[in-house]
Amino acid sequence: MSIVTANGIEQAMVTAGPADGAPVLLVHGLGWDHTLWSGQIETLAARGWRVIAPDLRGMGLSAKPDMAYSIDLYARDLLALTDALDLGPFAIAGFSLGGIIATAMIEQAPSRIGAAVIACCGVHTTAEGEAGTEAMLARSAGLGPLAFAREQAAAIWHPDFAAANPDRVEQFIAWRAAMDQAALTRAFRAGYGIDYRPGLARITAPVRLIAADRDPFASVATMAAMREAIPGADLVVIENAGHMAPIEQRDAFDAALVACFESAWPARAG
Repeated sequence: MSIVTANGIEQAMVTAGPADGAPVLLVHGLGWDHTLWSGQIETLAARGWRVIAPDLRGMGLSAKPDMAYSIDLYARDLLALTDALDLGPFAIAGFSLGGIIATAMIEQAPSRIGAAVIACCGVHTTAEGEAGTEAMLARSAGLGPLAFAREQAAAIWHPDFAAANPDRVEQFIAWRAAMDQAALTRAFRAGYGIDYRPGLARITAPVRLIAADRDPFASVATMAAMREAIPGADLVVIENAGHMAPIEQRDAFDAALVACFESAWPARAG
């Protein structure tokens, strides 16, 4: 773990793989940190990429300033981080909130993105969705961190995975309950008012979309609509997976990730 100051805050990150490998940035989802990508870090590093997996502001060991967070702010954070690391062009994989951030980064700095994998997310919000989030946050204040974490676990994990891996789910619940809850609330609100759909048609980087067939937050239909909007994009559907496809179905997720980068990210070392 290392700390880099970029865009005015301390950003924590882990790196793996050869120093001269082609860089791949992994952007985690809401209420997680770089450890969401533990399996993918191992897979990509073993295949010769230089992997950079930061903790987003408000999460993990990165700074948690008391201010409004936004998708564009997260994107600026990470672009500043890649500047500080002198990465040049890089590939990116974003999951859930991280997928929205990856889309914003492509919009802000299209020449920097060599290839992109966007997983388990939509790229616009609605008034109804934001009202639902506000109701959830109000409820969470009464529930307390542990009960709220249990409620979240019931939503994000596929029931089959949860039944087969109760210790893994309990570990998540304890970890989520221990997070800075005020920063987590700011992160939940970061996506309010966004709509990146108009810019999808202007994307020129190779893009692969990954959906999970039992995802309650980002349906296959939502991601299929994104595929239709992004020139040349393709869509891989992970079967028997809830929202947490990178963990629940790691082998299938990694295969989709590697196949995209091996074909679309020619700067890869070797």
